[in-house]
Amino acid sequence: MGAGARLPKNSVYRSVAGRREYLAYYDKISERLPFPAQSRMVQTRFGATHLSLAGNPAGKPIIVLPGMSIAGLMMIEFFALLARDHLLIAPDLIGQPGRSEDRPMPIADHAYGRWLAELLDALGIASADMASGSFGSSIALDLAAMAPERVGRMALVVPAGLTPRLPYLQIFTGLFFSWLVYRQLPRRRHLHAISRPLCQSLSENDLDYLDIVIRQTAFWRHRPAGPFVAADLRGYHHPVLLVLAGRDIMFPHRPTRANAHQALRIAEEVVLPDSAHMPAPHDMASIHQQIARFMAGETGTGDPAPGRGRTAAAIG
Repeated sequence: MGAGARLPKNSVYRSVAGRREYLAYYDKISERLPFPAQSRMVQTRFGATHLSLAGNPAGKPIIVLPGMSIAGLMMIEFFALLARDHLLIAPDLIGQPGRSEDRPMPIADHAYGRWLAELLDALGIASADMASGSFGSSIALDLAAMAPERVGRMALVVPAGLTPRLPYLQIFTGLFFSWLVYRQLPRRRHLHAISRPLCQSLSENDLDYLDIVIRQTAFWRHRPAGPFVAADLRGYHHPVLLVLAGRDIMFPHRPTRANAHQALRIAEEVVLPDSAHMPAPHDMASIHQQIARFMAGETGTGDPAPGRGRTAAAIG
């Protein structure tokens, strides 16, 4: 659908002009990547899905799953270090801002897992490693629960899908209401303050993106898959690298960590005690190196029992 076409029913965008503004920014993401990215559309029963592919075409593929309202290209940018040795494949999520079909996505009956399985089928991939952030982690976990043989190693950064009970009161009081006010009275100088519970350090690119998402999209209508517990993931046995933020307003690290250690084989773990939900680049620099080693199979090769994963690093 073209940027100037009428919005579909239940669109994630608030106006045609808002969609046009978002997609113009989307194109800028591609321009600032340090390497070229290719586009591909895949048809699924849930809707047409746009994929971005970048990195080493001869390398082992990694499926890169984005956070809520985050474009797949932005996640390729986030996990750029992996592109040296791997082919990164990042979808735009259906029903969220991006170039995939603009229609609400169900979450019942492993819908996200089935959608991801259909993407793997279309790509001719039997099983793949997954690198994900926030919302996207719940999608990887949904597939691991539904078809564990299709998921290899997982790097889960501030993951959704493992928190037993989401702190909706904190989320609404800390973020939602201030974002609604910003939508009506957008002042860029206020962006740092209203986003601080989510991220303590935002680049100019981050601020540009956040401004558009708040003003032009139906943010937070989406719900992640899960939560998943040990019984859901009993068939999944690959090692997992887990990154948690100590001041995460979305997925508090203590209950999330406790459930993760019961449900998954945590081979490596990083806790950023002073970080909010979106870790700052200086926090992630060494962690990206660790993720790259983990995905290469250089670390996380031990076999701790579920609930007995080792802590590989702690920042702060």
